[in-house]
Amino acid sequence: MRILSKYLAQNILASTVLVLLVLLALYTFMDFITELDDLGEGSYGLLEILRYIGLTMPKRIYELLPIAALLGSVIGLGNLASQSELVAMRAAGYSLADINKAVIVVAVLLMLLALVVGEGLRPLTEQSARQLQSVAQTGTVGSRSEHGFWTRDGNHFNHIERINGDGSFSNVQIYEFDDKHRLRVVTRAATAEYQQDSWILTDVVQSNIDKAGVKVRSVNHARWQSQLNPGMVNIVVVPPEFLPVWSLLEYVQYLKDNHQSVAQYELAFWSKLMMPLSTAVMVLLAVPFVFGPLRTAPIGGRILAGALTGIGFHLFNQSFQHMGLVFGLLPWLASAFPTLVFAGLAWWMNSRVR
Repeated sequence: MRILSKYLAQNILASTVLVLLVLLALYTFMDFITELDDLGEGSYGLLEILRYIGLTMPKRIYELLPIAALLGSVIGLGNLASQSELVAMRAAGYSLADINKAVIVVAVLLMLLALVVGEGLRPLTEQSARQLQSVAQTGTVGSRSEHGFWTRDGNHFNHIERINGDGSFSNVQIYEFDDKHRLRVVTRAATAEYQQDSWILTDVVQSNIDKAGVKVRSVNHARWQSQLNPGMVNIVVVPPEFLPVWSLLEYVQYLKDNHQSVAQYELAFWSKLMMPLSTAVMVLLAVPFVFGPLRTAPIGGRILAGALTGIGFHLFNQSFQHMGLVFGLLPWLASAFPTLVFAGLAWWMNSRVR
């Protein structure tokens, strides 16, 4: 029986990988066409576009994995059923429960893959992709770490400790160097807001450094001219759904300590926790497509039904999460409810299979 389980799991995994590659190729081509609209902006050439798309592939894999898991499982089991291999297995004493165990093994493996891609690869590659795009399109260098957000603007090096949800900055430091790379001015501001093509700094303390020493002055407001703008920030800064879970937890705690809204980040946190489970649920949904009411349907019909189910889950999941933000639902409920609904559907459909 162990050999049959291994054979079954290998077929499902092979079909899932094949479906994932096909979907990845399709979405990569669409991303390439979209990026061509920005071709020639700054130094954003064809090579930069290809590098950017390559770096964003882990994001696409992570997003497509649930649908690929469902379609791959349907195709893998469907091929075995169409060749009467599943019938032979069951005639040899390989029960439906054994088939489900093999499917669960595949689901666990895909859950682990989702965790590795989502928490390991995607945050790193997405940050690199956005930084590459920013450098090519705007000519500025930006990076983000646990210690804040750094940009370079000519001889100015800017450090922003926090970027708020409304696009404003908190705790800004601007270091100005002369042509001989000597530090001349250090400006610190509590906040910065973008208005009329420049930043308005508040609670500013400026230190001017020369041969005579350091002169310090304070003003309530000051205007900061910089190439840095909200559009560039949106390119470089990784959105909450691309951050690893531990970074989200840290930032949520920071927002709570400062009495700021955390709903968007808590929703992203719970969505990331539910993503591997969603992949497993999609795999379990495949069994009823082969042994349930569609067992007599051709493989094309099963694939179509699986595709519609996967797309329906994706749309329902995204829509319910947005509705959760609008109507103030608990973030964990907004993230978990669609997955729990489809998990219940998978359990109900599997219980009716004979």
